[in-house]
Amino acid sequence: MAKFPTTVPLEPDSAYDLQIQLNAAVGGTVVGWKIGCTNAWAQQLTGTDEPFYGRMHEETTFDSPADLAGLAFASPIVEPEIAFRFHRDLTPAEAPFTLRQVLDATAALAPAIEVVDCRFEGGWSPTLAETIVDNGVHACFVAGSWRSDWADIDRLGLTVAVTVNGDPVTDGVGANALDDPANALLWLANRVTGRGETLHAGDIVTTGNIANAAVHAKPGDHAVCDFGPLGRVEATFRQGDADPERTE
Repeated sequence: MAKFPTTVPLEPDSAYDLQIQLNAAVGGTVVGWKIGCTNAWAQQLTGTDEPFYGRMHEETTFDSPADLAGLAFASPIVEPEIAFRFHRDLTPAEAPFTLRQVLDATAALAPAIEVVDCRFEGGWSPTLAETIVDNGVHACFVAGSWRSDWADIDRLGLTVAVTVNGDPVTDGVGANALDDPANALLWLANRVTGRGETLHAGDIVTTGNIANAAVHAKPGDHAVCDFGPLGRVEATFRQGDADPERTE
């Protein structure tokens, strides 16, 4: 996509309106939400002090291990994230929500990889508004095993080790996502319902990159994110025609 003219400032809410229109034009079934810029270094890179969100689609949501054959990427980045899944709707009529309410609405947690990719000309230099319009630069999502016994998992202290082709590339910790991934979940619940939209039972929410550095991927790379007690998730980037196995 061509970048927006700098003479035409675009506020976040207007950018989210355009995101809705583009998602409708592209089509597909929305199965959840991604949150970006929950990590301090990512906010500094983007020049914002607030997260942003995008929508995840069934067609690009997969189970681990995922073979991402046939997906077109420009400059993909692998992000280890902690994903939540709701067991009930969260509606605008109930908002604003508390942290306790969004945790009570959570059915399960999973280790996850979100692959992000910038589709604007010039690559990784979009404005915040362009990032929002570009569906939060979401490309695809890979889920590990869902854990219904998540309540005793130390979300803040949970560590992740990221390897690419067997080589360690970075690590991270759950607290990198707004000090607690559940804080990101709460932010999303209130931001989305504040715009009059509902979060639905079964929706997946991936709460942002917890790595300490960006992990760029290229064709042929095999990425593994090991979250210790939460489990591991892996994805392979290659050119081909086969469809990865989609998550239910």
